[in-house]
Amino acid sequence: MRRFPKNLRPVPIIIEKMIPIQCRGLLFDLDGVLVDSTPAVARAWAGWAREHGFDEPDEVVKKAHGRPSIATIRELLPRADHAAEDREMERREIADVEGVVPLPGAMELLQALPVERWAIVTSCTRALAHVRIGAAGLPKPRYLVTATDVQHGKPNPEPYLKGAQILACPRPTAL
Repeated sequence: MRRFPKNLRPVPIIIEKMIPIQCRGLLFDLDGVLVDSTPAVARAWAGWAREHGFDEPDEVVKKAHGRPSIATIRELLPRADHAAEDREMERREIADVEGVVPLPGAMELLQALPVERWAIVTSCTRALAHVRIGAAGLPKPRYLVTATDVQHGKPNPEPYLKGAQILACPRPTAL
């Protein structure tokens, strides 16, 4: 267990009122910010890992979550047909939406914002993003940036820069 000196221990922060934020546009990640897809992602990747002989499917799940699937596949199966494996993973994730739900407050927040001022920026493919947005019952975004739309996926900033560009927001004015 990590120990902190008494004067540096983490303390809970309680915000009793909303803090106003001024920006021209908002960029939202999908999984883990607007929707919880964790159970579906875990099932898809754990099944894939077992079928490919990985001893620790949970470790594969941890490595895969939050990044483009093709990056995980290239890393874990360097000699595989990456495009075929990526198509199969997308098929699995599209087919499994059980437990994909909106995170608390996501629906209300998106409905309160002008549709032209926000975008979803995600590391999943366009097809999978549409399926998860629909499964969670979220409003359909006018602007969506996916792994399909960029050369370098997250954590590279390219997807967020593209999102800001689509919203016509200079970088410091998008959040």
